[in-house]
Amino acid sequence: MSWFVTVVIVFLATLGINKLVHATIHKMKDKPVQSEETEEVVSSKYPNLELKIETKEADTYRIFVHKPITEGTNINTSIDKWINNQRNTFLEEMEERETGLKEKAIQGELNVQVETKKITDELYSLVFRVYTYTGGANGQQIMKVFNVDIGRDKSLKLSNVIEIDEESLPEIQELVKEELQKKEEVKPFIFDDLLDEILKQPAKWKWSLDRKALTLYFDEYEIAAGAAGTIELEIPIEKLYVYLNDDIDSILKMPKEQQKEKEKIIQKEHEKREELDPDGKYIALTFDDGPSEKVTPGVLKTLEKYDAKATFFMLGSQADHYPELAYEVASAGHEIGNHSRGHPVLPNLNKEGIKDELDYTHEKLKEVTGVSPGLIRPPYGAFNSDVVEYAIDHNTQIAMWSIDSLDWKSRDAKSIEKIVLNEATPNAIVLMHDIHSSTADALPKILKKLKEEGYEFVTVSQLLKLKEENDVGPYYGEV
Repeated sequence: MSWFVTVVIVFLATLGINKLVHATIHKMKDKPVQSEETEEVVSSKYPNLELKIETKEADTYRIFVHKPITEGTNINTSIDKWINNQRNTFLEEMEERETGLKEKAIQGELNVQVETKKITDELYSLVFRVYTYTGGANGQQIMKVFNVDIGRDKSLKLSNVIEIDEESLPEIQELVKEELQKKEEVKPFIFDDLLDEILKQPAKWKWSLDRKALTLYFDEYEIAAGAAGTIELEIPIEKLYVYLNDDIDSILKMPKEQQKEKEKIIQKEHEKREELDPDGKYIALTFDDGPSEKVTPGVLKTLEKYDAKATFFMLGSQADHYPELAYEVASAGHEIGNHSRGHPVLPNLNKEGIKDELDYTHEKLKEVTGVSPGLIRPPYGAFNSDVVEYAIDHNTQIAMWSIDSLDWKSRDAKSIEKIVLNEATPNAIVLMHDIHSSTADALPKILKKLKEEGYEFVTVSQLLKLKEENDVGPYYGEV
């Protein structure tokens, strides 16, 4: 009997222990695992930036976030809002999936990484790559870019970087397509209709900028089949140089070899100007002796308002003094002409003196604007056979004028308006100067009235091409 009692006692004890173990295990399963969260702020190699690393480990998901911290409150708020939205969307999807599953829940993941592209110590492109997995065969990848000006605590728009208008947008679209065709790994998957649709909306483009390239980003399925994945397209800066806004252009100081490429591009753009209708009504406005810091910007603003192109005969000394302003004139699509270095009476100089004056200005204008001037206007309209010989040797044309506004003499806006409007005729070339404030004051009324009379404002070269004037000249326009 004693051995039987012993067996029963052992059996009952074992049964109790097993029940206790199972109950304990069951309670442990029912008890949720406490999530672990960590935050760490680390220094960055980039000025005015720090990096905050956030992690969270829960029983059914992991979250990893790399978040830049700038010195700009508005920028930080925008980034925080976007990241929080990504996190909340992820957690909501995980909760929905866990509620609908009886079996063990999947292990979800939210991974937010950031790549920093520096333009200057205050201008950055912050490129976020997000990977989300909440179940299914594959995760989802998206991209988001914050282009920021930390110094001004604001975002940069694409329009702050490149000029996009009705004329330039089709050219930029073609450039994007050309660069995409070079990506052999994604070319077969591109859907042309989707690509065309997104390219029509530059405000929605995701982009980043550094000193080498403008990069465009396309999410999965945005312009191509899923097999292509996310697409990153780098467009070399030198191919976009002609479209860059002045502020960005002055920041991106290009090496000499790229400056040469820039020159070719801008020169080509000038040569691509639309041919004129032989039956059109045209007039060529010209401005001598600039660029001038006080007057030229106002002249450019008025010309832009009336969609007018003009010809600026610049002095080499002025272009040397205001190189960025000279480039602004050229980049706005106006023609650049050679008006000598220091405004001497050229016939008073010998051949070497004439060559020195005109060579210097030619090279200076080419250097600061990227354009080789094809026109010469001798100061005071004075020239001789040596000046003509120089023009022949350098494949340039001598352009004079048929209407003298006398702005250099009167310095009176009303007088300038009266002369130009009274003497205006189709195919005339008008002489003015962008160094007198009275000229800038007179210009709005002149352009408004001439436009009402049906005139279109063209460059001297366009006018000469229309008239099939191909030799050296000199050319005066029509009266």
